[in-house]
Amino acid sequence: MSQAFSFGFSGDDIDEDPSDITSSDGIAEGLRAGEEGPPPIAARTHDLDELLATIPDKLSYSVLSTISPKGFTARLPRREIFDVRLQLMSEDDDSSSNPMVGLDESDVKTNVYEGGYKTWECSLDLVRFLLDRGPRKDLDDLVRVNHVIEMGCGTALPTLLLFQYALRNSLVGLYFTLTDYNADVLRLVTVPNLLLAYAATLPATDAPFSVEAPNPLADERADAGELYITPEFLKAFRSTLSSLGLGLTIISGSWLPVPALLSLIPSTAELNTFVLASETIYSPASLLAFTEAMSALLKRVKSGKAIVAAKRVYFGVGGSVDGFRLECANRGLVAYEMEFEGLEEGVRRCLVEVQMY
Repeated sequence: MSQAFSFGFSGDDIDEDPSDITSSDGIAEGLRAGEEGPPPIAARTHDLDELLATIPDKLSYSVLSTISPKGFTARLPRREIFDVRLQLMSEDDDSSSNPMVGLDESDVKTNVYEGGYKTWECSLDLVRFLLDRGPRKDLDDLVRVNHVIEMGCGTALPTLLLFQYALRNSLVGLYFTLTDYNADVLRLVTVPNLLLAYAATLPATDAPFSVEAPNPLADERADAGELYITPEFLKAFRSTLSSLGLGLTIISGSWLPVPALLSLIPSTAELNTFVLASETIYSPASLLAFTEAMSALLKRVKSGKAIVAAKRVYFGVGGSVDGFRLECANRGLVAYEMEFEGLEEGVRRCLVEVQMY
């Protein structure tokens, strides 16, 4: 690796729209309804070019703005859900899968849909944390990061923040791995959001844009818009990834069995690894699967850590931070709640840092 993160974020701008953030309070009902769901989907990788080939010629987006306790700001564009629905209605899909699952009232449906279309409140906690910790050099022994892995990424807001930082600072030779249970979430939300994040780093009229067709994301006053996905734009996106050596590994399916998942994620012992996750420990089954996979990822590198955003207790579902910490200890990891002013006083949400002993 020729260059790595030192977490020197300074951000752009953000004003959060609370109505656009999904609480995890409704998970229990969806899980109970899906207790007798189908068997888990096996993990597999997805070719980026194949995913890009399914992107429509126009993406409708909104910009999520947030500000950290220390005043660092960011603007993270996300594809609109109505735009996802329009694409699905226009596609002629004879497969047995139903990508519309999750676009209705469901938050989570066991082994069918894991909430990836929605932006969860804990992911915003993680974004604010990254904004505040970024300028500091006290990330313990992990000042430099070569590999960012977001487990259960969905809209992938924490990764979008780091991805934009890598692009704006021309960081070379970084790996990003994004996992979500649902392949359609990766195709319809995660990858389009990466394209939007890339566009947000580009000037208004430089190629692949022009005076006649300027970059709408260059206007920091706009909180929504439409981005035309031209062949020139996709070529520029691929070229930027190639020139910077930015790796993108995209994986759908279950975290279990762990060896199958790990075989799909690039790694070497020297690849400093930073695992990010939000709302992944809401049930005992999810907590155990996530902890097992996260533990294996951290143990195969010399330097690694994880930051997990979660609620302290998921009432009616069974997951909890205390249970997560216990499972981490059982696997030789230390996990502790972090002090962070971005969490409201007395709030049920928290951030947990995990490292090897």
